[in-house]
Amino acid sequence: MKIKIFLVDNQLVVRQGIKALLSKEQDIEVAGESAEAEDAVEAVRRIKPDVVIVETTVPGLESLDAIRMLKEASSSSEILILTTQQNKKQVRESLQAGARGYIMKTASVSELLTAIRTVHSKGYYLSPEISAEIINNFVRKEETEAEANRYNRLSRREKQVFRLIAEGSTTDEIASTLGISPKTVAKHRMSIMEKLKLKNTATLVRYAARIGVIDYGA
Repeated sequence: MKIKIFLVDNQLVVRQGIKALLSKEQDIEVAGESAEAEDAVEAVRRIKPDVVIVETTVPGLESLDAIRMLKEASSSSEILILTTQQNKKQVRESLQAGARGYIMKTASVSELLTAIRTVHSKGYYLSPEISAEIINNFVRKEETEAEANRYNRLSRREKQVFRLIAEGSTTDEIASTLGISPKTVAKHRMSIMEKLKLKNTATLVRYAARIGVIDYGA
């Protein structure tokens, strides 16, 4: 199945040029295009393309809200920003708003194709001109937040037991500290391991360190 592309650029010659280039690829097709924000959002909602290539100077699509609007119109569509700007702050904010790629207009055809295929496969792509550190930090932050969300599903008591286990307390010590039986501690421990998908105490300690519940650990 071909990757369906939707182009958003207020310059007709740019859209035509990109369409001509992409038409040569057997696994890609341009399913639509637009020069205006309102038309683009409506068309994306209707077509549900795999990848939306957005030029950031299109009137109405200059802000980060534009990315959110397009994602709301079609949550399954991935956003690839096409721009002349190398502003690192804008790159970070675009990724946080939901974009998966940020490519310069000076990019080669092969780079554009790589970017399209990468974001379509749920990866992230940045032009070489932009430091890879930005995307690495963003992905690490995203992964940490996802892990923290799992932790927040624990009950208040489970969080207490979790912290004490991570700090090295034994079952008897936890029971004494919390005023509950060792058997109850064991039940909480089993529930914690299942909810957090952890295998043993060592992985629990590392997890606790990653999400900031304790200050030590690998």
